[in-house]
Amino acid sequence: MRTHRQSSVGFTLVELLVVIAIIGILVALLLPAIQAAREAARRSQCTSNLKNVALALQNYHDVKKELPAAFQYPNVKDLPSAANFTPLTDDRMFWNWAINILPYLEEAGLADSFQISTLQRLYDTTPAKDVNKDERGVELAVMLCPSDDGRGNPFQGSGGNWARGNYGYNAIEFWPGANWKNFYDVDFPDYMKALIFNIGMGGFDNGENRQVINFKKITDGTTHTIMLAELRVGVNENDRRGVWAMGMCASNIHCRHAGHAINDCTGSRDDIMGGSALRTEVGQETLSAQCMGVENISASGQSTVRSRHPGGALVAMVDASVHFLGDFIDFGDIGPEIGEYIDFDTGKDTTRFRVWQRLNVSRDDYPLDNDL
Repeated sequence: MRTHRQSSVGFTLVELLVVIAIIGILVALLLPAIQAAREAARRSQCTSNLKNVALALQNYHDVKKELPAAFQYPNVKDLPSAANFTPLTDDRMFWNWAINILPYLEEAGLADSFQISTLQRLYDTTPAKDVNKDERGVELAVMLCPSDDGRGNPFQGSGGNWARGNYGYNAIEFWPGANWKNFYDVDFPDYMKALIFNIGMGGFDNGENRQVINFKKITDGTTHTIMLAELRVGVNENDRRGVWAMGMCASNIHCRHAGHAINDCTGSRDDIMGGSALRTEVGQETLSAQCMGVENISASGQSTVRSRHPGGALVAMVDASVHFLGDFIDFGDIGPEIGEYIDFDTGKDTTRFRVWQRLNVSRDDYPLDNDL
């Protein structure tokens, strides 16, 4: 009689461990590729959003024949105290570029809902009078980069309910204090000469002194001048960085940003209202580790172009083209005081005023040394 030896059809422990190890290696190889693909998709959407905001600014220009001011305040003739209005603190916020372009983003209804006048600011400390609380809390997908975490994460200071945004207007290179009026004062000739090194797309507008420009005044060319650049949203609900309706430096406006590089992590590059409290709350080491360091100050006067995209940030030029600029873009050694105290006798020192500075200033007349 022939007997059949029963054969085993299962895995041995060694074979099972080998299979698990192979699967683990494959997963480890695939995960970075999957993450890279996801980031590529997010960056593509961010590019599309940024382009749409840039096109809205172009349409605004087509209708108004000028670009919007970064900050807009009541006319001094209507409200004498408005002569000293600045965006350094949150008690003097009125119109700004982002609210003004809402009709060109197919948000005319939202624009009409805002109630802003010489007596009604963007927010009021009395809840019953805070008529713009719902409007400023509207989350606009076109203002958000999906690589960042601004969605569903409002800023809760300054009355609360401020929706986030990731695109900052290339505004000014001077400290946005009350001395901005010196640019129009013949008694301050250096300020008047310095204006061309201070303005990106536009600064203040109080109805009398207007730091607004149009395409004809952009002598560096629409393809060589930045209109918008990314900014990151704050690290928590008390960090006012990255707020689409808030006309403050580092909220929806870039100020004194040409003096430091993209995604610059050295030191405390942002000056924001509430910065001192944020350092205490979060810790400067933690902020620096996240490349979101802030100065020990409580005034919004300086920002950094930042993004969550590895290696750089997206910018939109005046012609609405969008480019990715790397962290190591050709960068001079001039500090953030470029717009305030530039020496006109030695101002043509090309070792200091390099590609990054030239892209952010619209009328410096410096040629670019290389293409984007």
